[in-house]
Amino acid sequence: MAHIRIEKTAHISLILLLIVYIFNFVDRQILSILAQPIKAELGLSDAQLGWLGGFAFAFFYTLVGIPVALYAHRIGRKRLIGLSLIAWSAMTAFCGLAGNYAMLALGRFGVGVGEAGGVAPAHSLISDLYPPQHRARALGVFSLGVPVGSAIGIVFGGLVAAHFNWRVAFIAIGLMGIIFAPLFFWLVREAGGPKKETASSDATTEALYAVLSNRSLWLISLGASLSSVIGYGLMFWLPSVFMRSFEAGLVSASVGFGLVVLIGGVIGIIAGGYFADRLSASNPHYYVWLPAGAYLLCIPLYALVLLIDGFAFNSFGGFWLLVLAQALGLVWMGPTLACLHHIVLPAHRVLASAIFLFITNIIGLGFGSWVLGAFSDYLSYNYAEEALKIAVSWGLGFYVLGAGCFLLTTLTLRRDLKEQR
Repeated sequence: MAHIRIEKTAHISLILLLIVYIFNFVDRQILSILAQPIKAELGLSDAQLGWLGGFAFAFFYTLVGIPVALYAHRIGRKRLIGLSLIAWSAMTAFCGLAGNYAMLALGRFGVGVGEAGGVAPAHSLISDLYPPQHRARALGVFSLGVPVGSAIGIVFGGLVAAHFNWRVAFIAIGLMGIIFAPLFFWLVREAGGPKKETASSDATTEALYAVLSNRSLWLISLGASLSSVIGYGLMFWLPSVFMRSFEAGLVSASVGFGLVVLIGGVIGIIAGGYFADRLSASNPHYYVWLPAGAYLLCIPLYALVLLIDGFAFNSFGGFWLLVLAQALGLVWMGPTLACLHHIVLPAHRVLASAIFLFITNIIGLGFGSWVLGAFSDYLSYNYAEEALKIAVSWGLGFYVLGAGCFLLTTLTLRRDLKEQR
């Protein structure tokens, strides 16, 4: 009976952590669907919008993430996640009050600072709640916050902006997060108590050296970073591509792309976690083989939709090609996060997650939307409205670079796993 009770507690905590992560990505991603009306009202360039969607958020998100991880257990992981939810939700609402570019940037800075305390402690908490043989699936379920939150942000933001304006969308979703926070504090339990992994253990120079000297962590982080340049770039810019190159309206672009993100993301993340748990038992290299193969397969699918008129996103075939591409693009989450937690000591998981998030977010999230936006501005002199579509198409090459880094991890993975046993 005790085992059943613990299992139920684990599942309840996982669901609530998932909901917080959904809010995380709603607040992070809502800007993508609101980019066009914000651009029109504030007179911004694509590079400025890309900077707001990427580096303005990612810099403070990554800067604060590692110090927060070092003190997560002193503060208490549950408390830290709940307070972070309140902070980033309040700053999301503040974005709706922005009267100019500087105020909107300040709001995005605040969202980044708030969200810095949400993900790494959640990864550590889930790894304590679930045994190793179920960890990829549990982290995969948590990672469903990415497609579900992104889809809600895109659809909700588009519908509210169409019926009211973009400011109301920011304010409404920010208030929802603040309202949910008391329920999170009430129902989530700290796995094993906050002393299970002591703050002093994570905070020492020895812990930092152990994590930073892990070869597989660096290769996995670099692979995820390079692929995230185009992953986050696609997530931010595809709605605008649909509106500019395929003549979609705000509502049809938001609903259509929201369904793509939701269906494809859920399928890809669940499948990645399931197959990683099943296959890695016989060969740990599947933790990196699965993401690498998925990256390479999604390139031609995105290229067909972007470059061949018959597969436009608003056609039946184009829609399902996008769903499949989105699924393949998110297969990496469960395998990668589980692998990350296997190659470090339990006491170093929060720190390892924070360093992983620092690298992937400063490169992928920080530069993805900005690089594509700046490239679009450069191409616009010759290609006008088609410039953004061309910029996104060229960006698919980042998936090749990401796959290469994951394949290189096979040279170090077995050795790093043995060192933690």
